[in-house]
Amino acid sequence: MEDRTQYKSALKSKKLIKNAFSELLQKKDFEKITVTEIVNRAGLNRGTFYAHYRNTVDVLEEIEKDVSEQILFFFSSYKDSIIENPTPFLRNITKYLQKDFEFYRRLICAKVGDHFIDKLKEFFIKIVIENNSKISHIKDTDIFALKVRFYTNGFANMFEDVFKGRLEVSLSELTEIIGQIVMLGFEDYKVIK
Repeated sequence: MEDRTQYKSALKSKKLIKNAFSELLQKKDFEKITVTEIVNRAGLNRGTFYAHYRNTVDVLEEIEKDVSEQILFFFSSYKDSIIENPTPFLRNITKYLQKDFEFYRRLICAKVGDHFIDKLKEFFIKIVIENNSKISHIKDTDIFALKVRFYTNGFANMFEDVFKGRLEVSLSELTEIIGQIVMLGFEDYKVIK
């Protein structure tokens, strides 16, 4: 029982640290954020921070890792159908982002947001291409890879526009629209059954 309590406490501390970090990103550049500022904002002590992270880079890397793992988890459920119908995959990504919309909005709107989004796009492009380029009905893998990159950059930028307030549409509405656009764009890769 004590292990479970410690685990919950660690998760809570890490969440407080990440939230404080994302709030500070709204006010200053990533490189200028200090551990002291994070723990003061989170209401924790330095020892708690160092129990989980070595420095602020570790915090950002863990956020990126968490999101990448979630994308990979969702992708593993849909990898065989993502080209034919990406909407269910995109719906899961949307639900994940909406659970903590304000946190992701702060992260994406910060200067470090471009780096964060670029890493996620490259990660997603890589897993889609690696998982689909070996499929026998994909004859021209170079064109397929360009299409994957084109649509990934497009939907990631549209999501970014929603988070930055440049697009007046909900993530859910955008997900449905993007799903239809991507599905049409990959129609020539669908397997006829």
